[in-house]
Amino acid sequence: MTVTPSELFQLALKRHQEPWNWTLHFIGVVGFAITLFAHSYLMFAASLIIFGAGFFDLKMPKPVKNSWFALVAGAVEWEKDWLSTPWNWYKIWRFGFVMTVLAITIWALVTRDGAVLCAIVGFAYLIKIMRENIDAGIEP
Repeated sequence: MTVTPSELFQLALKRHQEPWNWTLHFIGVVGFAITLFAHSYLMFAASLIIFGAGFFDLKMPKPVKNSWFALVAGAVEWEKDWLSTPWNWYKIWRFGFVMTVLAITIWALVTRDGAVLCAIVGFAYLIKIMRENIDAGIEP
């Protein structure tokens, strides 16, 4: 049986949107961030193995109702919505902004620049507060 790259991508995306697989991918990305900060080859291998395990059919039981899996369900729904929206200038601008912040974060982790990392965390928290205020009806 021949599998095309597009079929393989669809299968990987379908498995990524399962709660347990998404959790493994999240742990793998966090491990990769720790790898960049610690410059550890062993941690890099472990994070790659954990991330790769997230693409397998895990056959895990249905996740329990707790705050983590509620966050995962929200993140998966947000991801599905983002993937289904067509590419327009607003989506391109957001994608470029996120890629720029990601590049700066990777650079700060590799160079172990604590000031930049603290600034990124601070700005992310301010954005969270701004979104909560907008949802509550408070204009910034």
